[in-house]
Order: sequence, then structure tokens, then C-alpha cells
Amino acid sequence: MTENEEARAYPGVPRHPRLVLVEDKKNEKVCKMKQVTSNYLELEQIEKLINAYSNPRDRAFIALLARTGIRISEAIKVKTSDIDFRRGVLTIVHLKEKSRLKCPHCGGSLGKRHVFCPSCGNKVDKAIREKVEQRRQRIIPVDRNTLRLLDEYVQWRCQFPYRGPLVFPFTRQRGWQLIEKLGRRAGIKGLHPHSLRHLLATTWVGKGLDVKKLQVLLGHASIATTMEYVDSNFEQLRSEYEKLWESKGDEGKKATD
Repeated sequence: MTENEEARAYPGVPRHPRLVLVEDKKNEKVCKMKQVTSNYLELEQIEKLINAYSNPRDRAFIALLARTGIRISEAIKVKTSDIDFRRGVLTIVHLKEKSRLKCPHCGGSLGKRHVFCPSCGNKVDKAIREKVEQRRQRIIPVDRNTLRLLDEYVQWRCQFPYRGPLVFPFTRQRGWQLIEKLGRRAGIKGLHPHSLRHLLATTWVGKGLDVKKLQVLLGHASIATTMEYVDSNFEQLRSEYEKLWESKGDEGKKATD
């Protein structure tokens, strides 16, 4: 069962990175869980992946995804002006169009199910649909090595005719193909963009860093999404569980050592 089929068959059932849904022998739509082996990257594989490049563009693209945790859809929209090489920060800009319903009589805001306008009380036969552009941004830090690779790439591409504002002027599909190709070259099977984002998140959680700051870095609207990385870190869970049963003598011995 694919992930999309799974979502349709079991609506409302939360997804988990280490768990999958299976059907019972009677093919009944009953949710059962089983643990699966994760195919995510290890930290040591990143340098191997970056060094499997064919040109400076590939190195910069992989490093940006792996070391900042941004989405591939965000990476292909990054402009040269979004990178502050002096301060070492990257600005991610989100532009989103939303539809807003208005009353044709008074111009008041309406919900999708409103039959009568809550502002003027008149019956609404046909609401006015207005498109509103929402702009939000987040500023994230970038390490020196990634900045160096980005700078080398920007200088290298000057030999080509492209003079547009985008740092990586290709489509999301092309980005996926590029990462899969570099993964095969580095001997990493099944590599995809989210593997790089997941690596940063699990490394962050594994080192015991602030989850709220990880939420800001990854751009999650809800902390519940970020907490999935905490829940999936089994080794950290085991470590915390073992601390529960440590005796005071064991704690004193560790402090003496």
C-alpha cells in the first residue's frame, strides 16, 4: 500500500516515520502498526554525498538542503539577494494566495457556510471572492562551509548566460532527479530531499537542543509536526528511560568519575 493509498484508506490516522499501516488477513480496514527499518541518512554520509558532486552547483545544492534543513520547494526559490554572506543568514520568503469571501451588501467577511451575513444580517446568495496574497518569511543561520560552497557556485556560474535572480534555476522535479543521481553516485540507495531535512532534525534532537528553535528553523506551523522527530528518536528515548532507573549510587559514581 502506498502512502497516498494509505491516507485515503485510513483518513485521520497520524503518520509516523518509523511505523506503517498494514491490513489484516481479512482485508478489513483496521489499523495495525508494525515497526520498519528507517532508510534515513547518517551524519557521516553527508560529506561523502557532497564530495560525490559533478560541479559546484551540485555541491552547493546538497549542502544547502542538508545543513539548513530547508524544503526543496524553498531551495529552488532562493534568490541571490536572500543570502547575506556577511551575516551568514538566509531569508526564506513564502508567498501564498488565499481566497477571502465578502458580503456583496456590506463588504463584511464571510465563512464558507454563512447563509446570512454576520455583519449586516442580509441573506447572501453569492459571495464576493477576493484573492489576497500573504507574505511571511523566516531567517535562518547558515554555516561557513555552506556559505563558501554557495559563493564558489555563484562565481562559477558567471561563465554561463543565465543572469536571473534565482540561485538554483531549475524545477522541483529536476532537483529530485539531481539528489537521486548524487545518492546513487555516493552509494546511497533511495535518497530523496526529505532525507536531508530529516537528518538535520534528528541530529538536532539527538544532541538535546531546543525543539522550539528547531520548529523555527524547519518552518513548521505546528510544534506537533516537529515533535514527530522527537518521537522517532528511539535511542534518545532509551537513554532517558535508563536514567529513570538509575540509583543514587550510580549517579554519585558517575559524578566521581
